[in-house]
Amino acid sequence: MGCLDTDIKLFTAALLQARIIIRKKDGVVVSCGNSIQCYTPFTVKIGGLSYIRSEFDFVVYSPR
Repeated sequence: MGCLDTDIKLFTAALLQARIIIRKKDGVVVSCGNSIQCYTPFTVKIGGLSYIRSEFDFVVYSPR
């Protein structure tokens, strides 16, 4: 699914309860493994914490 950078991608990941990797824009991984609880045009709530969409990248975790 790649980077979850649109509302429809976030909605799909939330609906599927996909595990999400949260990265800062510089690539540093902040968190991994929880699913999206809710999102707004400005934030994404994962694992009880809200992340500002413009400051983080959200990627579906897919183990190989």
